[in-house]
Amino acid sequence: MKPAYLTVDLDLPGLTPGDKDAERILEAVLSQGVDHWILTYSGGKDSTTTTILFLEWWEKRGRPGEAHLVYADTGLEIPTLHAQAMRFLEAVRRLHASLHVHVVKPDVKESFWVNLIGKGYPPPHNRFRWCTARLKIRPMDRLVKSLPGRKAIVTGVRFGESDARDLRLNLSCSRGGECGQGAYFQNAKRLDALYVAPIAFWRECWVWDYVNLVAPSLGYPTEALEEIYGGRDTRFGCWTCTLVRRDRAMEKVVADDERYRPLLEFRLWLLDFAKRPENRVKRSNGLPGRLTLAARRRILKRLKEIERHLGTLLLSREEEAMIRSLWKQKRYNDG
Repeated sequence: MKPAYLTVDLDLPGLTPGDKDAERILEAVLSQGVDHWILTYSGGKDSTTTTILFLEWWEKRGRPGEAHLVYADTGLEIPTLHAQAMRFLEAVRRLHASLHVHVVKPDVKESFWVNLIGKGYPPPHNRFRWCTARLKIRPMDRLVKSLPGRKAIVTGVRFGESDARDLRLNLSCSRGGECGQGAYFQNAKRLDALYVAPIAFWRECWVWDYVNLVAPSLGYPTEALEEIYGGRDTRFGCWTCTLVRRDRAMEKVVADDERYRPLLEFRLWLLDFAKRPENRVKRSNGLPGRLTLAARRRILKRLKEIERHLGTLLLSREEEAMIRSLWKQKRYNDG
């Protein structure tokens, strides 16, 4: 069966800020029949806006279909943003008693620290971006696949976030991919679900106006999100992220609270440490392979030092046990 496409008659270039266009998109998806709505929430401005827009529409429409809000807790979120996400989740639980809120986590064997310290994976980079699928996509996929019936995944993906994102979205559309942009939907083979992005054509300033002005008036704790973000020009991810050359988000966090400087310094140290030839096992073709066991032991020691400094766990007991178990296996023990 060919994927089912749906087009809503919208004058896309002339969209105006506000929730009416998003509602028309959601109504069009609803007409296809939906048993479960899955809201992918990251804690950022776009997913926050999308979540609130959907929930307000969903309540007004009499809660058609079950709604599931899913937050992927990687254990590596920037502390201030993670705290804001937890406040938001608590607020939506209070405001929407019928909403199902899920905090999903990666399997221990797929966690960042188990792969880095236990198996010796080098820090993620653009040619080996092993983190996202393991830490976010797979935990969310497991939940989506567990839900029966017709499903719609509501995302905060938006054109204009970056030239690279626009290129990927346009390429995905041209190939009939699972883009779910704005008014275009289709069955996603991987998850057997519809994709919908109600704010795909919103400008960034509209999103900030919504979280700063509209959402707080509805009872959502989003008025401080821009300040927590560190400004509008900052993109955020995990505090360990090695996919960017400079972590401006963490720099701004440290500028406000020096307690978190060890996290920023660890990331910079790890980038340099992992590149050194003496810390990598040489592969048969002469190229650097996994991190040596000695290097992994040093990374663990430094991580534990940061835990003591901050007075908080960065590595769970289950992860540490898995790491030490892997070290005993011949495959991951280079002596």
